[in-house]
Amino acid sequence: MLMAWAKKVGTPYVDDPVFQANFLFSLREQWLDLDAGVTIEDFDLREMVAIAQAEKLANLPEEKRKEISAQRKLVRDELKAKYGHAHVDDHEVEIGAYLIEPPGIFMGRGLHPLRGRWKPRVFSNEVTLNLGEDAPIPDAPHGEWAGIAHEHDSLWVARWEETLTKKIKYVWLAETSHLRQEREQAKYDKAVLLEEHLRDVRAAIKKGMRDRDDKKKQVATVAYLIDRLSMRVGDEKDEDEADTVGASTLRVEHVNVGEDRIDFDFLGKDSVRWEKTLLFEDGNDRALADNLKHFAEGKAPNEQLFPTITSARVNDFLKGVMPGLSAKVFRTYHATKTVDTHLQLNGKLRQDASEAQKEFAAKMANLQAAITCNHKRTPPKTWAESLEKRAAGVEKLRGAKPDLGKLDEQVRARQTALDKLVADQKTFEDQAPEAVKKKQDALAALETQGAPTDEKKVKEYNKKLRTAIKAARDAEKLYKSKTKRYKERVTAANKALSAAREARRRAETSYRERLERAELQLKLVRETKDYALNTSLKNYIDPRVYKDWGKKVGYDWKKLYTGSLQKKFTWAMRDRENDDESSEDEGA
Repeated sequence: MLMAWAKKVGTPYVDDPVFQANFLFSLREQWLDLDAGVTIEDFDLREMVAIAQAEKLANLPEEKRKEISAQRKLVRDELKAKYGHAHVDDHEVEIGAYLIEPPGIFMGRGLHPLRGRWKPRVFSNEVTLNLGEDAPIPDAPHGEWAGIAHEHDSLWVARWEETLTKKIKYVWLAETSHLRQEREQAKYDKAVLLEEHLRDVRAAIKKGMRDRDDKKKQVATVAYLIDRLSMRVGDEKDEDEADTVGASTLRVEHVNVGEDRIDFDFLGKDSVRWEKTLLFEDGNDRALADNLKHFAEGKAPNEQLFPTITSARVNDFLKGVMPGLSAKVFRTYHATKTVDTHLQLNGKLRQDASEAQKEFAAKMANLQAAITCNHKRTPPKTWAESLEKRAAGVEKLRGAKPDLGKLDEQVRARQTALDKLVADQKTFEDQAPEAVKKKQDALAALETQGAPTDEKKVKEYNKKLRTAIKAARDAEKLYKSKTKRYKERVTAANKALSAAREARRRAETSYRERLERAELQLKLVRETKDYALNTSLKNYIDPRVYKDWGKKVGYDWKKLYTGSLQKKFTWAMRDRENDDESSEDEGA
């Protein structure tokens, strides 16, 4: 346990009083004679910290890092071959994260009250397997399994209750399995269906908010909060769980109703602060304000506004309007709609826009979805340092502008050489034909004159004729040869000029693109400081929105997703291929 703490030294966690207190509480559970007054500062962990630092891959020689990485890969491959697959309906499919997390310090997210506590090891006698009735039961590493289930409609392979948080954890079939793919697509299809029925759903919520029956009014008000502000539904928590709330579990102290606004401030899922202000836009917002004031009347700050409303009741209400609708579908709908709206209104780009501009527009749309869903994060401790380095890199790049003047000089020199060559070629083509013509005319004159009758003069005439023929041929040959050489030299000079111009263009374009990308990346880092884009990208944004947009602007939308997420959204890529095939069929 102390070694695990030593590995955290240097991070903000070890300076957190709650993190320290919880760790010491867990430590005393194992170290029974540890004095109650001992603090974390009383431990001399220098030797352990040195070992932890020495074991870090980043601090090892490159050859050693490669050796350890290769060994770890070999172990992973062996484990995957043995444990990484399941047989479902006679098909072999991959299992997702099949390794149970080892014992360690619970980090939590946000201000989780259990952060710093020790998570103990999970043993096989705590794990339930989900198998077919005729499937062989694997050997249990610790003697036995907690149980064997036969849930044919479930996608989990194993489950257990985490000792510390009391949450049920699962091992699922991999996201690439056909069953997971179908479920994943169905989730987004349900959000598409919600948009088609949104008017009816909102009409039912609006009507319920004005109902005389307080219970109906409460459930409709919760539904309005879920739709209007993308809140999670929320449910009661056990005493040892984080004090996190959602729409149905809001307390009086979490809401402040003003003349033209409502301020919300509470801890949402994973103890992430949920702080937003709703400015009144229409009568529905004012009806919400009236209802919140009504339900808070006569209650203490720590009392719930909707004490009898549960997620089940909210979902029952929503299903009564649209079959299959649940509170979760709203978050998927709103995240996807937010991205689509941003791309269409604020992220419109032409196909000739740079890749950096397209990527920035896509990620800024992702940021809007993260803001909508309140996917906040605690910036890493190195964030400011990384930002400073990135900003310094941008400034350095701005000062490293290529010497375009030198390249312009090369272009001018190539142009001058070409112009001179063209002029020389023209002079030659103007003068050379005349010289050739003189030789040809001299030959023609001799041929016209004809051979003399005097036998002695015939030899002399034939000699002159041969000389004239040779002179005419040589002149023509020289003319053709020089003409060809001039053309070749002009072609080469043109190529040299084009190459110089291209080099100049590339230097300017490459620099401009690199600078633009660096500036946009810097801006993106600043904008996304407090938000985790990957959460909404992975779980709430329909990838088909990015696919359709990418097709319009000429951007490879798959670049937005990691390799694992591309596997998760194989169904969307397959859908694209099917679209292409359908188009070809229609064309045929």
